Amino acid sequence: MDDIITNNNAPADDKIAAPPPRNKKGVPDKETRVIYVIVATLLPLLLLSTIYFVVTLHQLSDRLTEMNDYVGNIESRTVSLEKSHTEFHGRLTQLDAKVISFSTSPVLKEVETLAPRVNLLEKQLESIHFRQKVTPVRSKSVHADKRLDYEVKEGDNLFRISKKHGMSVEELARTNNLYEDELIMVGQKLVVSKGRHR
Repeated sequence: MDDIITNNNAPADDKIAAPPPRNKKGVPDKETRVIYVIVATLLPLLLLSTIYFVVTLHQLSDRLTEMNDYVGNIESRTVSLEKSHTEFHGRLTQLDAKVISFSTSPVLKEVETLAPRVNLLEKQLESIHFRQKVTPVRSKSVHADKRLDYEVKEGDNLFRISKKHGMSVEELARTNNLYEDELIMVGQKLVVSKGRHR
């Protein structure tokens, strides 16, 4: 026992620090608890991080596959469009050649002479139509009391109006200085007679 007793007045270098209390395995209790807490905290985080990484990697792999399919689809469409463009260009070249050959053909020259002929025919038709116009004949005078003004209504034509007022279409047209086949407008005023003058 005398060997164990230390002198409190001895210099500090001679003092031996008492080691902290140890458990059965020889590891201090406080350090053991800290290590267990750190390991218990880090293990689930490490496990969750690994799962998240695996899931994310799988999703990225799926997205990459989709993008590869999409790019492949775009490439095939591009090839198809290039082929269509080439075909269209070939057809356009053929059409250009046909237009050039048509522009030098005698048929086009014949077509160019048709316009003046059509204008001439239209003028001739107008003169024929003008000659067919019924000219008013005043040989039979109609008494003033037998003349009426009639306003054209929806669905009226010269035939219906003439029958309604006991006139012939020719007489109604002549009285109003019209063609027999001329169109009349709604609201137009026509002179009609109740009966024929004898």
